[in-house]
Amino acid sequence: MLQKKYCLLLYLLVVVLSVRAEGNGHSCPMVRIVPERQPDLTIPRSGHNIFYVNGELTVVGGHTTNFIPSPTAEYFAGGSWHQMPMAYSHDNGFAVVLHSGEVIIGGGHEEPLGIGQTFMVERYAPTTHTFEGFGCLDRRRTLASSIQLADGQVIIAGNHYADDAIGCYDGRSQIQHIGNLTQGHANPYILKTAPDDAIIIGSRNTKAEILDTVWADRVKGGAFRVPLLEQWTLVYTDQPFNSDICSIGDYSYLLAATDESGQLGIVMMRDTCFSLLPTVCPIPMQSPWGTIFYKGPVVTDKKRQKGYMMGVDNSYHRQYLLSIDYSQTPAALTLYYTDSLEHSTITIPVVTPNGDLMMVGGIPGSNYKPLSDVWCYRFGTTAQTSATGLPAWLWGAFAVLAVMALTYLIIYIRRKTSHTHVADTDDVTLADNKNTELMELICQLMENKRLYLRSDLKVQDVAVRLNTNSSYISECINNVRGQSFSQFVNIYRIHYAQQLLRRQPDKKTSHVATESGFRTEVSFFRNFKAVTGMTPREWIATIE
Repeated sequence: MLQKKYCLLLYLLVVVLSVRAEGNGHSCPMVRIVPERQPDLTIPRSGHNIFYVNGELTVVGGHTTNFIPSPTAEYFAGGSWHQMPMAYSHDNGFAVVLHSGEVIIGGGHEEPLGIGQTFMVERYAPTTHTFEGFGCLDRRRTLASSIQLADGQVIIAGNHYADDAIGCYDGRSQIQHIGNLTQGHANPYILKTAPDDAIIIGSRNTKAEILDTVWADRVKGGAFRVPLLEQWTLVYTDQPFNSDICSIGDYSYLLAATDESGQLGIVMMRDTCFSLLPTVCPIPMQSPWGTIFYKGPVVTDKKRQKGYMMGVDNSYHRQYLLSIDYSQTPAALTLYYTDSLEHSTITIPVVTPNGDLMMVGGIPGSNYKPLSDVWCYRFGTTAQTSATGLPAWLWGAFAVLAVMALTYLIIYIRRKTSHTHVADTDDVTLADNKNTELMELICQLMENKRLYLRSDLKVQDVAVRLNTNSSYISECINNVRGQSFSQFVNIYRIHYAQQLLRRQPDKKTSHVATESGFRTEVSFFRNFKAVTGMTPREWIATIE
C-alpha cells in the first residue's frame, strides 16, 4: 500500500511539472480551478454594473427574474449583501466611478424585456449608500458606455435601436451633446488617448449588426479607419462595462477579437495604434468537452500584468477563464477550467484588490432567468506563487528525474507483485483509462474530420475509422459522457449550427439544419431545444 502511495505521488508530480513546463513551451496549458461559492445577491441580476468603490464590491441596476428592470443596488459588507433603493431603473445602463469616489449611473431600458431607452441619470454616494437623480442624458440611451478623462469630463457614447452621438458631463452643467459619430455603436469601447481626448470604437452598430468597415471616432479631431479591425472583429460585449477594465497602462488597452475562422486573438491599442498581441501559442478554442465561447471584454489586473477572458462551453455548465500574462513577450497563456457547475454564468468578472476574480450574477443562457450566484476565483495567491517559482530549465530537469524515478518504481513494484492477485479496483481503473483514451480519439476524429456533418453518420463509421467495434464506441461514450451516440453527435451538430447562426443570424433554419448534419428541420429544432433550452430564434436573441 505504501508503495502505491509513493507511485501516485510521483505520478502527480510528473503531471504538475509537465504542465508547468508546457506553459513555457509553445502550447497552452489547461489548469483545473475550483471556484468558491460566496453569499448570493439579494435578488437575481443581469444587465447590471459591478465595481469596487469605497472598498466595497457594489452592484447597481440590471434586470431580475422575468426580465424586469430592478431599481435597486447592493453592496457587500460584513459577509453579506445589503440592498439599496435607487432613484431609477438602469437595465443595461452605464456606470462610471468618478475621481471623487462618487458614481454616475445613466440610461438603460425603459420597459421590461429589454425594450426602449431612457434619459434617466443619477449619482451614487458610497459613503452614505444613497442615490440621487440630478438631471437627464443628452438623449435616450441604452447599451451605452462611459469613461472619465483626466481633465474630469465624463464621455458617454453608445445606444441601441436609437440615434447615437457623443455626450459629455463636466460636473457643472447638464449632460451635453458635443459631437456626432461616423458610426453609432451598441456598448462601444471608449478608450482614452490623452488627458482630454478619447476614441469611440466598436464592432457593431446600434442594431448590434457587425460592421464591415470600422472607424474610430475621436472626441477631439476627425475619425480614422482601423485596417486591422477589418481582418479582426472585436468581440461584442452585451453586458454593461467600463473600458478602464481593459487598461494596461496610460492610453493602452487589450481588446478581444476574432478572425474569419472564429479564432480568438488579442488586439493591443497603444496611443491610437492597433496591433495583435504576440502570444506563445494560439488561444485554445476547443476543450475536451467541446468548443469554448469566449465573452468579452478582456479584464486586466494592471498590478500583476494579467488579463482575463471569460468563456463557457455549449452546455453552459463549465466555466473557462483564459489568463494572458502580458508582462512577457510573447504573452504566456493559461486556460483555467472548472468542473461541471449547476450554472455557468455569462457575466463580466471584476478583479479584487488582491488579484482574485469575482463573478456576480449574470445569465446561464436566458435573460428571463438571471442568477443570484456569486463565485470567487482565487488567482491572486496563485499568481504570487508562480511569480516566485523556479526557472523553466530547472522544472524541466525535475520532470526528467521524476519520470526516471517513476519508471524505476513501477518496474520494482511489478516485480514484487508479479504473483499477487490484481484487485477489482485496479481493473476498474484500467477500464477507466482505456475509456478516457478512446474518448479522446473519438473527439479528435469528430473535431478534425467533422464527421458529425454527415446526416447518415453511424456508430459503425466511427468504429471503422478507429479500428475497433461499435460496441466499444457506444459503451465508451455512455460511460464517459453519459450520452448515447446520437446525443453525442447531435451536440456537435448544434454547436456547429450556433456558429452558423452567429455569422449569419438571418440564415434560414432549414439551411442551417441541413448544413449542420440534421436530416430534417424538425429534428434540428428538437435537438437545439434539448441542448440549449431555447429555440434557435430565442438563442439568437440572447447574442444580439
